[in-house]
Amino acid sequence: MKKKCLVKPVLWKKVMLALLLANSVFFPAGTALADAEEEADNFTLDSVVVTAQRSETKDLRTPAAVTVITAKDLAETGAVNVFDALEHTIGFNSMSYGPAGMEYGMSAGRTLVRGLDKGTLVLVNGAPVNLLNYNSSTGIPLAAVERIEVIRGAGATLYGSEALAGVVNIITKKPGGAQQNTVSITDGNYSKSWSVSSQFGDSAIYLNRDYVGDVDRTSRANITTKSNGTVQPWGLDKGTKDSVYFTTQLSDKLNLNWSYTDLESNRPRYNVNGSRPLLYRYNDTRNNINLIYDDKEDNFKSVLSFNKRRAFADKYTYASKIWSVSERYDMYGINWDNQKTWNLRNDLDTLIAGVTLANEHYHDPSTDHAAVRKNALRNSLAVYGAYTYAVNPDFSATLGLREHFIDDYAKSISTFLPQFQTLYKINNNTSWYTNVGKSFQMPAINQYFSQPGGDFSRLKPQQGWNYETGLKIIDQNQSVKLAVYHMDIKDQFIWKEDNDREYMINTGDFRNTGVELEYVRLVNDNWKYNIGFSYSNPENNESGSWTQCNSRVQTTAGVTYNKDKWLTNLNFVFFGDREESYYKINGAISDIPDRIQLNALIKYQPERNQTVALNLYNILDRDNSLNKYENLDLPFNWTLSYKYTF
Repeated sequence: MKKKCLVKPVLWKKVMLALLLANSVFFPAGTALADAEEEADNFTLDSVVVTAQRSETKDLRTPAAVTVITAKDLAETGAVNVFDALEHTIGFNSMSYGPAGMEYGMSAGRTLVRGLDKGTLVLVNGAPVNLLNYNSSTGIPLAAVERIEVIRGAGATLYGSEALAGVVNIITKKPGGAQQNTVSITDGNYSKSWSVSSQFGDSAIYLNRDYVGDVDRTSRANITTKSNGTVQPWGLDKGTKDSVYFTTQLSDKLNLNWSYTDLESNRPRYNVNGSRPLLYRYNDTRNNINLIYDDKEDNFKSVLSFNKRRAFADKYTYASKIWSVSERYDMYGINWDNQKTWNLRNDLDTLIAGVTLANEHYHDPSTDHAAVRKNALRNSLAVYGAYTYAVNPDFSATLGLREHFIDDYAKSISTFLPQFQTLYKINNNTSWYTNVGKSFQMPAINQYFSQPGGDFSRLKPQQGWNYETGLKIIDQNQSVKLAVYHMDIKDQFIWKEDNDREYMINTGDFRNTGVELEYVRLVNDNWKYNIGFSYSNPENNESGSWTQCNSRVQTTAGVTYNKDKWLTNLNFVFFGDREESYYKINGAISDIPDRIQLNALIKYQPERNQTVALNLYNILDRDNSLNKYENLDLPFNWTLSYKYTF
């Protein structure tokens, strides 16, 4: 059965949109398109990076693979949300069950670095938001984002568990300045939304509601289990997502941020004849609060964060007309990180030291009976430090050390995590770095309950080493970044199923060797383009022999043209040579089909305070599989939005 959207796109609409796109690219009108906030953004290819070293350094002086996505980049590419922007970043792919990272309870969307699932730590202003080993970028509106720093490679020495393969830090704008209000409305053939925001004094608030359309098939047709069993495909009914983000500058050193999301979605399953046997209804709410004290004069920073998520799902059986409990997850995490920086030897060297206290709690409300109650608690304490020594003006070395103590109801462990980095400044525009570090990740605390027999002590952390070297060439007009890496992770977490019970075990190891290349070129004031390429070989030996477990090839490309009141962007992403599907496709075992996505943005700004934007997604109208379970992205779709600032 063919997929359907709220308004069915027909051929003449595609033709008209294609003509409009061509007209804006080849015959633009003749001051560069920019909102007031974009004009204030002093763009440079050698961006300032704070996440990789926990201190401000230029990209050229950072011994790690770094990609910085600025607010200007987000505005130019028409990204739907942070998840969408990360998907177009070299070295990243996604685990998504729906478009733009959409989640269904604990069928959780997440970003993957270099092919490793559950190995990415996501921060918001330096505060971790991961829960139960799942990262999330939801809840932060793009209008509030100043930049996103993407660090690939081991990050556990500075950031602890879950920074196994990389770190993403979403840095939001600080309020202040003149009063400004914005209203916007979006319509489309799949989704609709409205948003309002206001900056007043030292505070700002952003409110947003998204209306999600229905699609009668969100998984590939003609799939069966490997034993030729029937697979009931998924669909998507209408839903809503409400978001609130508030930030306030309590003093010149103290900032408070709060984000809240409430997602209500409905996910049906279908029989071969098109009837529905089951409908799952999800309610997923998140609260993320962080309080940041940053004393730049004394080089001291303290971040206190609280993250809470409540994911409930109920199942409706059409045959019996009965609702029943599907899943119940109630969890929170508290993290308090304190960091002090010293500049030594006449500011030639830098010493960073810190301590982190963390608490994570899980509760299953469906098992509140005393005999089966499932509560889990984990406490951790970490002490870390990193010393950067300047051997000479052109060469420096960094030694990082972390001792991490963890105590929960299953076991108590401690782990030692070293990291060694070097940076050689070849000339003013070129640097070469090396980065070797050990990382680890604890099992999700609820997984101790899932093993048949209740062996709480069976799970071990997955841990291993990242080895990387890279070259960066950055000047005013172009940026070239090359990275070569090898990952070697032991005791990888794998999901197993036994009598309809899913549980996590340590099975085998993970390894990946790859190369990444990024190129950005500013041709002139009007033209900009980027190209990225990655080739790697992600494998695990879960089955006893090494087999591919993620995509080997990734290609990204984009071109932006802006002049006067017009801006046009085309962006492209390709994932090829993918791993074997979890199911049979058309009766045969085969690899997941290549994922090819071409998007476009056309922006028109008739006046400084007004913007009209047309976004075109999946222009080629491909059935793109988002994961090995053959969940599909949306077909061709479009949105038209209007924004007014006053």
